[in-house]
Amino acid sequence: MQFLAGLSNMASVTFTIYFLSHGLSQLQIGELFGFFMLCMSLFNIPTGTIADIFGHKISVAIGVFLQALCFLIFFLYPNFYGFLLGMFFSGLGWAFQAGAISSLIYELLEKENLHQNFQKVFGRTNVYFLAGTIIGSPFGSIIYKFYPALPYLLSFIFLFSAAFFIFIIKWEFKKKPYSIKYYYRTLTKGIFLTIKNKILMATVIIGIALTVNRMVFNQNIAQPYQLSIGIDVAYFGIIAAAISLVEMPIYFYAHRITEKIGESFSLLLIVLIPSICAILLSFINTLLAIPIIMIFFTGHAFRDPLFSHISQKEADHDKRSTMASTVSFMITIIAALMLPFWGKGVDLFGLHNSLFLLGSFSFIIGALGLILFETKKHKNYR
Repeated sequence: MQFLAGLSNMASVTFTIYFLSHGLSQLQIGELFGFFMLCMSLFNIPTGTIADIFGHKISVAIGVFLQALCFLIFFLYPNFYGFLLGMFFSGLGWAFQAGAISSLIYELLEKENLHQNFQKVFGRTNVYFLAGTIIGSPFGSIIYKFYPALPYLLSFIFLFSAAFFIFIIKWEFKKKPYSIKYYYRTLTKGIFLTIKNKILMATVIIGIALTVNRMVFNQNIAQPYQLSIGIDVAYFGIIAAAISLVEMPIYFYAHRITEKIGESFSLLLIVLIPSICAILLSFINTLLAIPIIMIFFTGHAFRDPLFSHISQKEADHDKRSTMASTVSFMITIIAALMLPFWGKGVDLFGLHNSLFLLGSFSFIIGALGLILFETKKHKNYR
């Protein structure tokens, strides 16, 4: 599933220029991705509880299928309202997967008494995703240059196939009562436990900083920025593949890095690296930006396995997906509200000034989350 999902990135490497070529402004692109994040956040908690009750495997399969519909709509209706509808299905699809994928992997390992290897295994499943990205991205940008809509149709086919392959996973799921009363009790208890957990709340604050940092860079800045420094659109996919190659060892060895340097220093790195890189890029107008962009993404690559490790460690067994989805909800709802403003900011201040502001924002907000994490950790230690 992860490999096929990675192949679907042949479309995402040209998102911004695809939207711009159909008459959208940076503000509208910000509105689209803000709407996507809003949909994902609003559906995150209820779908997380559905996954806890009906099964994480089914939840992931539904989510991947809805993602596939997004690309089909982008292919058939390439206008603002078509993109808006596609973002709705994409947001809903990600909501069904948020928390469910990591919970499914954790429980499969737990059954074999291997849950202590969760971060290692979770990181390596992302390596399969990156392998698909490395293959799909270069083809996607080359195809886009001659047939701009075709990568979106191909991405639909890959994700539709990915949804099918989820069902091959063998998982003995014990059905739970699914009355409204049980659903409500699971939902409210999971939310309460998440808010009460200061370590999870620290990851929420850091997550807000990093999500805004990555979303604004990816969806508003990266592709126009590459064009501005002289990179042809046909090479976008090659750069995306090179970034994935750099990210691969980070995902593969994330568990060892965390074991060696500790959670606190790991969190510090994922805040500092993207923030500093964004600020540095604001001063560069040449191809020297490419290695800095690659370093930028290594910081973000380290985030996913680290956050999933902390979330699964802190989560209650019966409310694992609900709590993970609550964390995701808090991050995405705030990021969703911010993205249109950042899109307008890119229109007003330009790419380079926006990069400087983006790096400063993620550094300040991320630092607040680090302080909360350290405060709670030391209290637990005492």
